Formats: sequence, structure tokens, C-alpha cells
Amino acid sequence: MQQKGSAESRSQDHLAYWVGSLASAIGKGAGEQLASTGVTPCQWAILEAAFFGNANTLTALARIIPVDAAAISRQLDKLQKSGLVRRRRLRSDRRTVRIELTDAGLDLVPKIETCIRSNNARFLAGVSAREQAVFIEIIKKMLKNADYAVELESQE
Repeated sequence: MQQKGSAESRSQDHLAYWVGSLASAIGKGAGEQLASTGVTPCQWAILEAAFFGNANTLTALARIIPVDAAAISRQLDKLQKSGLVRRRRLRSDRRTVRIELTDAGLDLVPKIETCIRSNNARFLAGVSAREQAVFIEIIKKMLKNADYAVELESQE
């Protein structure tokens, strides 16, 4: 039975609907672009972080990739089995495991980056650089409002 009130509401009236839809569409598009490489969007995030030196441990990856550490660990297992990453314990601290790209991983990242750029360009067509910057600032502000911005501060 449908309830009616003075202000009817539909899911499409809520910000979460649109943000979720956008995130889902971008992720699906990235998955389609990456399908031929055998790498998933989450695996790409790991490879990219390791390639550019943004994170080289599981803990560091979990700080910058919006996925829980257990999921990142499972993706690392898959990347290791496919020969794209290796894990090495530090001699100075045997508890710390460093994530490194193999030669195959180093060769693959620039090729995959082309796929990701293509996907991003598709979604950003007609959106000016200024609009993109404003959108990112709004998202950061919203995350900060929700006390979810600790990881973002180090990236600014």
C-alpha cells in the first residue's frame, strides 16, 4: 500500500541514489574496459598505488582504497598468483610485508591506465575542468562532514 503525504519522495530524489548510481556505472564501465586485461577495478587500484608509490603495504592500501583490508588481501592473493605482484617481508621488521610489482606488473600498469583514462573520459565528456574540481571539493567536504576524511587529508 502506497503512502501519500504532503511531500512524496522517490529514491531518485535522494543524493545517495545518484552518487551510488554514478559509482556503480563508473565501476561497471571500468570493469568492461579492463576485462581484456584480466584485472578488476579493485586490482587496478592496488596496481596503480604500488606503481606510483602511493602505498606498498596492505595497511597503506586499505587507507587509500575504499574497500576493506580483507578484500584487498584477497585481491593481492589473486594478483600474486597471476604474477603481477610479490610480497616481501622486511628484514628490519618481519611483521611488515611490502607489496611490489613484478616486471609483468610494471609493464601492465601503463597499458591498463589507458583503459581507465578512456572510461573516465567517457563519464567526464562535457564536464569542464572547473566543474570537476568543484565536484571533487564538494565530495571531500561531504566526507569530512561525516568524519570520513582522514585518508583524504594526506592526499591533498
